[in-house]
Amino acid sequence: MGNPFYYGSIVPEDKFCNRREEINELKRDINNGLNILIYSPRRFGKSSLIIQTLSELKREENLKSVYVDLMGISSKDEFINEYFNALAKSLETNTDKIINFFKSVLKIKPSIKAVFDSSGETRFHLEFSKEASNQTLKEVLEIPRKFSEKGIKIAVAFDEFQEIEILGLENIIRSQIQKHSNKVSYIFMGSKKSILNRMFTDKSRAFYKFVKHFHLREIPEKEWIKFIQDGFSKTGKKIQKKYIKEILKITKGFPYYTQQFAYELWELTDKKVDEMILGKALELIMEREEDLFAVEWENLTSNQKKALKLIVEKEGKFLYDEAMLSKYELKIGSLRKTLLSLLEKDIIDKKEDAYYIQDPLFEHWLKKKIY
Repeated sequence: MGNPFYYGSIVPEDKFCNRREEINELKRDINNGLNILIYSPRRFGKSSLIIQTLSELKREENLKSVYVDLMGISSKDEFINEYFNALAKSLETNTDKIINFFKSVLKIKPSIKAVFDSSGETRFHLEFSKEASNQTLKEVLEIPRKFSEKGIKIAVAFDEFQEIEILGLENIIRSQIQKHSNKVSYIFMGSKKSILNRMFTDKSRAFYKFVKHFHLREIPEKEWIKFIQDGFSKTGKKIQKKYIKEILKITKGFPYYTQQFAYELWELTDKKVDEMILGKALELIMEREEDLFAVEWENLTSNQKKALKLIVEKEGKFLYDEAMLSKYELKIGSLRKTLLSLLEKDIIDKKEDAYYIQDPLFEHWLKKKIY
């Protein structure tokens, strides 16, 4: 058998760890036509979670799902075509049916083309004039509602939705999809907490009070232990609980990093995991992340570096201690501004009375490299 663990992109169903409670809640909300906001840091598994949820719903219900990743989209026209392509490939299966359906619902009659991308996959593309851009966008946004008139439930998931802020499309998107009532469920996901907060909690913004805020919790330690031990045992290998707990101390339960550790441990193990194998897996992973973390560190200002050192040393609490401020040559005002800038960059976050570094491996790297 191959490696029972997976990381790097959407986790396949047979290698997905738990989240049963969250999946069941999301399925109920989507079935009821709610609009949902899911925020989590990068590498926390939100994309895999929603793909798993939609996959289960498609098997159980008369439901069509659309998933659109907005990362890297840099213009309105790009958004129109990325969304249109996702709708076309998700709502119909036959190319002729796709083109005929969209020709029947698009009033402005843009040119619809089916082309092959570099990987040989069909992509559906709209060609329209600059003057018709806004109207084309409105009509493309209306497609899910029109398709739902066939008596089919629709769920649309926008990943990395914070990119919409840069494009200035909030108002037009909200004005169109608010008419869809409970016929279409929209799931908005993102990894930039500071931007998503502005978009969904500011009274002056278009998406204020438009969604249910869905809290994505950590997968419990006992679930990780069972998942990893089962993965090893079904392939004829063994791992003790103590080693899984060591992994979780470093990864803090982030699904991407936890799966990455389990994957590397499995590859290095013939029969059972020991201290040497655990150390080798950690060394390999940190070597692979080294360049990324070094670049992130170099891109910080001097005060931001000092603030991160302070957070690590004080475990995020009592940062305004006079002795510590003196040690790092920081003033109260400058530290306050620096912490705000790190929150804006989503490098740190705050829980109750403590700040913490969002990426657990970046924190581990800092502890090893900076001290």
